[in-house]
Amino acid sequence: MKKTIILIAALLSGCAEMPAYTNVESGTIDESKYVVLETNTHAERNKRSYISLEPELNIIRVNGEKVGNIPFSTYYYKNDSPQKAILIPGKYSIQLEYKLPRHFLFADLEFTGHAGQKIIAKTKYIGLNLLEVWLEDAETGEKISTRAE
Repeated sequence: MKKTIILIAALLSGCAEMPAYTNVESGTIDESKYVVLETNTHAERNKRSYISLEPELNIIRVNGEKVGNIPFSTYYYKNDSPQKAILIPGKYSIQLEYKLPRHFLFADLEFTGHAGQKIIAKTKYIGLNLLEVWLEDAETGEKISTRAE
């Protein structure tokens, strides 16, 4: 009985991280030539548990293309959206999802990424139903995003 419960929990929660999204066409990727965008869930809590009540910050869309929130992907992955993206340098519009077990919020942001730049998507709880979401340069800590119009 105990083994059955563990197996069901493993199947429902997934086994692996969803791979990083990329718009790079090459097979091998040298991150120093591209823009690396990570959410603070991925960058700061890489040892999080499979069944966690902590919030997740996921990448849902890149330039209007759906890359996350994919139905049935959780049968294999422990999350349904990538939390890392490797992008060709340039201007981007992204949609992030802040997700709790029973609530979620979407944030649309724009930024310009440069080769070799690492960007972290961060959040700050302000108060009841208020949350700030932004992108910052991992090296300098400078806020580099604007709200998408």
